[in-house]
Amino acid sequence: MRAERIRSRRGQRGVTLVELSVYVLMLGIVTTIAFRLLISMTTATQKADVTSQSIDQARLAVQQIDRQVRSGNVLYDPTLESDAANDIRPGLSLRVYTQANGDQRCVQWRITSAGVLETRSWSEFWTTDGDVSPWRNVATNLVNTSATPAFALDSTTGFGSRLLKVTLIANVNSKRGKDVRFTSSIAGRNTEYGYNPFICNSIPPYS
Repeated sequence: MRAERIRSRRGQRGVTLVELSVYVLMLGIVTTIAFRLLISMTTATQKADVTSQSIDQARLAVQQIDRQVRSGNVLYDPTLESDAANDIRPGLSLRVYTQANGDQRCVQWRITSAGVLETRSWSEFWTTDGDVSPWRNVATNLVNTSATPAFALDSTTGFGSRLLKVTLIANVNSKRGKDVRFTSSIAGRNTEYGYNPFICNSIPPYS
């Protein structure tokens, strides 16, 4: 009878403070590990998403430039293109005379200090017909600088300044993502036919 009472008392004594402390400590460790793992997975997913956005931005921009340049009649040297009033530096602006979609126009591209790639176009007779399109955003989050120009003509003998090198560097979020570099070489198919190289020298006001 006495042995049964002792066993009964032991079964009712519950959890000691030491045991409870151990349980709480173990639970804290497991929770911390799980929380850190969740943060790590979330960060990795965000970085992958940011990188994907950067690539999409650069690819979209190059595709549009590609269409204009391949049908280009005259390609102007990007190192001579600049607009100090709007902080557009050499190598960050491009001007072409093109007949994309069968419409012969002067087309201009520029990367602003805010990292926005913009484009506009005008007719060769814009001073009389007023046909000048407004600037239109093509891509954002570009981080090209004058040290990393976006546009350059290849003046090697084989191409004779008919090959345009486009290097766009994008970063949607500099704190979470890395720079994404998208490079393409585009040849103007019509530039060898002797079009007037001064046809787009009359440039509408930049603003």
